[in-house]
Amino acid sequence: MTKIQFLIQKAFSNQMVIAYHEKVEKVDTSIIIPTFNCLEYLPKAIRSIQKQNVSSVEIIILDDGSSDKTWQYLLLISQCDLRIKPIRLNGVGVSKARNLGLKHAKGKYIAFLDADDYWLTGKLKRQLAFHSKEPNAVMSFCNYLHFNNDNDYLGDCFSYWPKFKKHINHNFCNEYKLLDSCTADIFSENIIGTSGVMINTAALNHEVYFDETLSSAEDWDYWLKVSLQGPIGFTHSIDLAYLMRTGSETSNIKLRLNQMQKIMLRHAREIIKTKPIALLQCISRIFTGYAEYYRNFVVAQPSSFNESINNLRPFLCHMVAFLLSPSWRSFNSTVADIHLTEVNLYPIRVAKCKKNSELQN
Repeated sequence: MTKIQFLIQKAFSNQMVIAYHEKVEKVDTSIIIPTFNCLEYLPKAIRSIQKQNVSSVEIIILDDGSSDKTWQYLLLISQCDLRIKPIRLNGVGVSKARNLGLKHAKGKYIAFLDADDYWLTGKLKRQLAFHSKEPNAVMSFCNYLHFNNDNDYLGDCFSYWPKFKKHINHNFCNEYKLLDSCTADIFSENIIGTSGVMINTAALNHEVYFDETLSSAEDWDYWLKVSLQGPIGFTHSIDLAYLMRTGSETSNIKLRLNQMQKIMLRHAREIIKTKPIALLQCISRIFTGYAEYYRNFVVAQPSSFNESINNLRPFLCHMVAFLLSPSWRSFNSTVADIHLTEVNLYPIRVAKCKKNSELQN
C-alpha cells in the first residue's frame, strides 16, 4: 500500500481505497463523472474505470457542492490515480456540470459515468474498438442491468423496450451494430443509459451540449441532438450496472414528464418528416408515465380519493397509451387498472349504499 492509499484508508476506510495509477501524457478518452452526495458509491465507479485496462484516459469528476466529504475524498484520490481531475462546483445542476466537463475534456472520445453506476469488465475496450472500426459513428451505447440498493437484479434495459428489439440480432448480440438513422427510435423509446454512452467528437459536425434550462430528461434531449449528426452504434451486451435508487419523490416523476413533453415538442417537427408514427409512440410513452404517476397515488392513498375520476386516471391514461401505440404491455396494464379501479371504488359504493339506506330509514 502506498503512502497516499494509507492516508485514504485512514481518513475514510479500506473500502474507499482505489488503485494507484501514474499520469498519462496522451489522453484519448475523457470520462466525465458529475457527483452530488454520492461518496458511498463513488469508489466503486472509479475502480470500475481502473479495471478497464485502458490507460490513456482522464477522469474528470465534478463535485456539485456535496456535503458528504466528497471533495476531501477527491483531493486525496487525485494524488493516487493521477489521471483524476477534480473540479469543485456549487450547486449548478447536472446539465451544467456535464457541460463544464465537456469543455475541460481533452480526449477525442467522451464517455459518461454517473457516480452511483459502474462499468463491467471490457466495456471501454469494446466501445473504443467499435469507434476505431467505424470512425463516422457519432455515438455508441451499450445495454445495462438495473439493480437496487440491496444489489437485487431488476432486469436489463433492452428487454424492457419492445420496439427496440427489432434492431437486435441475437446471433451477434454482443457485437456493436451500426444504425445509420435511429433518431426516431430514440424519440419513441429512450433506451440509452447515460453511463453507457461514448461520443466521438471527431465525427460531430459541431459541438453539442446539454440544455441547462432542463431540470430533467436532459440526457434524452442530448442523445436526440447528437443522433441527428450521424450514425450510432449499440450493443446488446450488458456492460453497465445502473442503480435504481430508492426514495424518488412522486413530484420528481411529474417534473420529468413535464420536461419530456417540452423535449417532445422541440423535436416533433423533425420526427414527423422522417417517421410520424414515432410521435404517436412517444406520446403513448408519456401517457404511460402519467398512468404510473397516478397509480402511485391510488395505491398509496386510496382513502383520500372521494371522486371516482381520480381512481379512473391510471386506467384512462393506459387506455390512451394503448390506443396510440398498441402493445401487450399497455394492454395488460390497462386490464390491471380495471381491477385496481374496482378495488378502490368498492368502499366508496358501499359507503354510498349505507348512507342511502340510513336516509331511507
